[in-house]
Amino acid sequence: MPVRGARPPLKTRILLVGSEIRTAGALAAARQAGLEPVVYPDAGGDPEALTEAARGAGVDGIYSADEAHAELVAAAAHNLGLPCFSERAARLLRNKEALRAVLAKDTEMNPRYGVADTLAGAQQILERLGLPGVVKPVDGSGGCGALIVRDMDDASLAFVRASRAASNGRVLVEPYLAGTEYRVVCHSGAGRWGTIAVLSNVPAGRDHLFDRAVVAPVRVAGPLRARLREQVRTAMRLAGGFQGVVVFEFLAVGEALYLLEIAHINETPALATGLFPAICGIDLLELDVSSSVGRSFAAEPRFTRCGALWWLKPRSGIVSSVLGIAEARAVPGVAAIEVSAKVGTVLGHQVDAPSRDAAGYVLATARTPRRALEKAQYASEYLRFETSAALEY
Repeated sequence: MPVRGARPPLKTRILLVGSEIRTAGALAAARQAGLEPVVYPDAGGDPEALTEAARGAGVDGIYSADEAHAELVAAAAHNLGLPCFSERAARLLRNKEALRAVLAKDTEMNPRYGVADTLAGAQQILERLGLPGVVKPVDGSGGCGALIVRDMDDASLAFVRASRAASNGRVLVEPYLAGTEYRVVCHSGAGRWGTIAVLSNVPAGRDHLFDRAVVAPVRVAGPLRARLREQVRTAMRLAGGFQGVVVFEFLAVGEALYLLEIAHINETPALATGLFPAICGIDLLELDVSSSVGRSFAAEPRFTRCGALWWLKPRSGIVSSVLGIAEARAVPGVAAIEVSAKVGTVLGHQVDAPSRDAAGYVLATARTPRRALEKAQYASEYLRFETSAALEY
């Protein structure tokens, strides 16, 4: 029985830093975890200002709601002795050039690559590496600004897109390699880490690098499983310390295994709050936010199913109506339908993860990953977006 007049126990407070969209998701996750969230109103770029704001708010942790603010948050959290990524790890999440440089010193996890800040430089690298190649911004995630170059005539378009998406105008050029991708989802903190699941993907199409679908969990056994684990361990060591949930994206080509990218789970909210709760009962965004206050969180699956996310692909234009939602929901195995594009939404061509996510997705579960994928794709065919051209609206 509570003592009369006693103060109620104080909630653990967490400071959220990031874009408005990403912060909204982190707010919901923090409240779900029983934390008291405080939103930092002006991220700016000054770690000292953020440090003072966090100290003044009396928070127990600082959470970067997107990768763009990871380095800023890491510096402020380090100043206050709070749980967070190391500053080096935060940089590797955001900067592919920095990741390539670190891996080049001690590993064979890099594909061949080059970095350029001019069109002529990018063309020279493409000629050296051979076609098809990939041109992408040195920072960012989700395939934003990236393009596959199959003909040298397309190099100028690829360079312009990638350099505009980069914070410093620099682009990373790599060969486009045919292989099998594996996304290893890990939870890390307090000097320990573990694997939550391994995902596989269905590429979007001929010229773009984002996914049309992802399936999980994928069974990996034998030598490949041991190699994936060893390379994750090596990347963890070289980064100097991750905190929370991170995704390591590998590409297996013959006997080679390349680390393409490391991403924070908050960059893929459909996986964190959609797919994983459906296949194992764990909300990865809640787990990630909780880790920022040093809270232990059971990462053991509460149950195990196979699942698939299939992102929708409507025509570009202004959405006038969305049809077939009830029919899609009636497909056996469909666990959720997220229609992000409401009436009046302007949809552009899908060229990267953000433009793809603007439409929505279908989530399905089944006994096998292949069957879950079939169900999700089948249900997506019921959904029809009626759109009109902007000039006709």
